[in-house]
Amino acid sequence: KIRPWREFIRLSKPEGDIKQRLEANLTHYQINYAVIFLIQMVCAIVMNPGCLVAICVLALVWIAFLRKNDDPNWEVNIGGMSMGKTQRWMALSAITAVVLLSVVGQVFFSVAFFCAMLVVAHGILHPAPEGSTDDEADQMI
Repeated sequence: KIRPWREFIRLSKPEGDIKQRLEANLTHYQINYAVIFLIQMVCAIVMNPGCLVAICVLALVWIAFLRKNDDPNWEVNIGGMSMGKTQRWMALSAITAVVLLSVVGQVFFSVAFFCAMLVVAHGILHPAPEGSTDDEADQMI
């Protein structure tokens, strides 16, 4: 569950075991960290026109594909072999993954690295949450 942002923002000078603080904060604030990552990712994609164009083109390709793939008369032949519905799905999924990784990959990994550094810094500098239990650690994503 997402924790209050006022509680999340409070930082202090590290006291006690850094490892315990980091583990407790990672467990306690995992949803807050995910929200920060998603906001950073959306901002990075919006600020990068190449990413926006690639995502829009892929969305249009998928819309056209989904409409056309429902047509029972549509046949796709590659190298003389006919592709079934499942093979067409797999082929477009693979193409989408390669395009996203090559176009959006650098942005994604940059944001992930920055967010990881932010999470570690916050986890070390934020006081350990009161009442954190081992049950929370078991529920961690």
